[in-house]
Amino acid sequence: MSVLLFQQPLRLRVLVLAVTVLTAALLVFYSVPLPPSIDVGRVIFWIVVTLVASGQPVYLPRGVNVSVNSAPLIAALFDAALPRPFAPLWIAAIGTLQLRDIRGELPLYGTLYNRATFVLSVLAGWYAIEWTGVGASGADPIELLPQLFAAGLAYSLVNQILASAAASVRTGIEFQRVWTASFRQVWTGLIALVPMGWLMAEVAGKVGLWAGGLFMVPLLLARYSFSKYAETRDLFFGSVSALSQAIDAKDGFTRGHADRVSRIAGAVAREMGLSEPIIEQIELAALLHDIGKIGVEDRILMKPTRLEPDENELMRRHPIYGASILEPSSALRPLAPIVLAHHENYDGTGYPNGLKGDEIPVGARIILVSDAYEAMTSDRIYRRAIGHERAIEQLNKYKGIQFDPKVVRALDTLLKKRGAAAFEVSDLPVIEYETLAELRQRLAQKPTLSDAHAG
Repeated sequence: MSVLLFQQPLRLRVLVLAVTVLTAALLVFYSVPLPPSIDVGRVIFWIVVTLVASGQPVYLPRGVNVSVNSAPLIAALFDAALPRPFAPLWIAAIGTLQLRDIRGELPLYGTLYNRATFVLSVLAGWYAIEWTGVGASGADPIELLPQLFAAGLAYSLVNQILASAAASVRTGIEFQRVWTASFRQVWTGLIALVPMGWLMAEVAGKVGLWAGGLFMVPLLLARYSFSKYAETRDLFFGSVSALSQAIDAKDGFTRGHADRVSRIAGAVAREMGLSEPIIEQIELAALLHDIGKIGVEDRILMKPTRLEPDENELMRRHPIYGASILEPSSALRPLAPIVLAHHENYDGTGYPNGLKGDEIPVGARIILVSDAYEAMTSDRIYRRAIGHERAIEQLNKYKGIQFDPKVVRALDTLLKKRGAAAFEVSDLPVIEYETLAELRQRLAQKPTLSDAHAG
């Protein structure tokens, strides 16, 4: 075990030690005495295939990574020529090593925990095979479906639970949040990899190991698909963040406002028990809720004093501008109704459409409360922050009028339970930037650059 482990939080130390010790005990239990006959070449073959499949994991949000080694591990479970569960357990322990483990990029305790995760997952798959009737092996494929389903489900559940638990403890993100996001992103891949693993075992057993090795081609293609998904997701979130910073770069008075509102809105939505896909949508909409201010004239947007009635009327158009900016993009279109309605009051006195109560999208109701709370607890050039207690008083004063009472209660409950720390965790990237006003000031202090081609 690594000395670094003892510098980690107590919960992580307990989790790593418990899982590692349990795994070591199980490996000894199933290895003593050794099976009477072991096809070493066959074991080495599956270890090599698993090593190749494990070599380059795809990194997903919330500290979870995914590889395509599920297929060869499932194949080892269904390979009747192997002594089971002895061989599959050691294939999982050795074959799941990654380049970062070999290079020492991961602490030793992290490497041991990750190996333990795969060993316990494979053992769970083996117990599922035993429970559904090992005698079904070699039977008609239709008869094997219960076995395959049970083995794949047991393997996947144990693997995701252990991986999500470690990521949750390490990052401070709630387990349910990590679990939901990671499983939602990989379950379709698992559906494909589990049957592929069984097929690898069948082909390797009936045709030869060389034929089973040919399955590395579709496995690597599956890994490529995972990586493209991760890249596309990163690109999407990066684009959203860039759009959100566009208004901050223009309006120096509200630097970071959208990011803070997004964090508050996500935490409140989670406190209200909304599903993770809906929460993610609300967080994205909160990041972009003021994007329509790009269409507002600078003289109004950057005015350091309160707006006149006619100026305020022009400012009130920014939700419409924002929705129109998002509408053409199929990826951003679901956010448009939330952005359009984020200034609709609960009693119907808001704008632009005078929606009332549940007519207002729940995301918009959450953003309205989060926006107001953030504004009241942050300094502006024309006023000082009024503080947390007074902000909550104002929200309670106007709940049922301007604000949804359920949302206000959720925010109040969240703050009483966790304080401001409830808003510190976010998966959205933080971008360092300078406002347009700061850029102008910086450039004004430099001499005018002459034409590079002059003279």
